[in-house]
Formats: sequence, structure tokens, C-alpha cells
Amino acid sequence: MAEDEVVQAITKVMDALSPLDTEAREHVLEFVLKRMSINVGKSAVATPPATPGYAPPPPPPATIGMDIRTFAGEKGPKTLNEKVAVMAFFLANLAPPEERRDFITSEDIKPYFTQANFELPTGPANMTLTNAKNAGYLNALERGQYKLNSVGHNLVAHKLPKRDGSSSAPRRNNKPAKKTAKKGKR
Repeated sequence: MAEDEVVQAITKVMDALSPLDTEAREHVLEFVLKRMSINVGKSAVATPPATPGYAPPPPPPATIGMDIRTFAGEKGPKTLNEKVAVMAFFLANLAPPEERRDFITSEDIKPYFTQANFELPTGPANMTLTNAKNAGYLNALERGQYKLNSVGHNLVAHKLPKRDGSSSAPRRNNKPAKKTAKKGKR
């Protein structure tokens, strides 16, 4: 690849990332690196020059080595579909490197649900995944394989309760609206 092509690629990446906030930039870069099977070691990361008054940003929270039980406890999924999304998110992002993958199968439900201390589904495991797909959290890949989609990712990453038990997204009130009696003319 010619040096001009490298500079053009860098410019395009910088232009694409500049309007995003830091968290979004990190998410985009992590996704692209993972998708393209690029392993960037710490030695490849440039450190900013020492500038008076400059303090590097704090390191991200430790997620490597987190087990699914701890993660599930933090997220507190209530429904079976939410539990499947948590399992898929864990396997794609937080599982030990030797277990990490971007898809789940029905064979994953029993061992990961057990480790997470989730109640096992009473129906067939393949129907559990189909139901999570129909709920909009997974996309079907090859036969029997499902991948967490952006709706499922956002559910787990942003909407399920945080460590303090609060939720970053309000839950809908499913109670029917009370009807008020209208005063009639006499």
C-alpha cells in the first residue's frame, strides 16, 4: 500500500470519528478491530506528549476476567429474552478470550444460564433463541446460530439496570389509563 493511500485512509477514519464522543469512538474502533481480526498491543498505542496540566483519561473499568454471574447480577435481566441478550453480550464482549465469539447456539443456554444463576427455560432451548430473535434482540445467522443485534446490544449496554440498581431508561407503565366519567348535560 502506498504512503498516500495510508494517509488517505487515516484522514477518512479521523473524519468519520471526529463528530463522535469518546465512548462512541472507542466502540467503533473496538468493533472494527475485532471484525478485521486486528490485535493491537499496548506498544502500538501512541502516548500523548507530556503537556503541563495534561492528565491522561482514567482507564476503562475492568471487564476482562468478569464472569457471567457477576455481569448478570449487575444487569439484572427480568425476562427470558433479556437473559438471552445478556448471555449473548457476555460471550461477544466479556467472556475469556478462549470462549469469546459473536454468536450463540442453543447448546450455550444450559451452561451459561447455570453459571449466571438464571432459571433454565422450560421449553426447548432452540425456541428460547427463536423467541429472543422474534423479540428483536438477535439476528439469525447460519442454522442454529444467533448474533446479538444493535437492539439487543443497546438493551444490555444501556437500558438494563446499572450496579446501583437504577435503570438508564424508564420502564413503560403498562397499566391502562383510567377513564374519567364525563358530566352529562341535563
